[in-house]
Amino acid sequence: MENFHTFLDRYLSRWKAADLHFMENSIDDSFQGIEVRDGKITTNGKEASVTGWSHAFNYFKNKEMEWILSPISVLPLNEIEIMAIIRATMTLDGKLIDTSNLFFQTFSCGN
Repeated sequence: MENFHTFLDRYLSRWKAADLHFMENSIDDSFQGIEVRDGKITTNGKEASVTGWSHAFNYFKNKEMEWILSPISVLPLNEIEIMAIIRATMTLDGKLIDTSNLFFQTFSCGN
């Protein structure tokens, strides 16, 4: 588990640095993301998620923005999978925005 915490710290650091390549390589091809926005539920696979990250990273590239990423919980699911629950929000022009998102991400630590 200690190695996972080291990985999670690196993952969040690369997220904050808008490292799309790292994020894309960390997401499994079978990834399915679920988003609830304005009461509407949508699902996205890896390609759509990477495209969304790309758009977000490019949109904020030249803005005074900082990600605030807070691990809420780390849950071992079995011998090789761990779920991390991460709260994500940001500051924009030095002010905390009014919304945040929860990410429930499962990581494989095995072969």
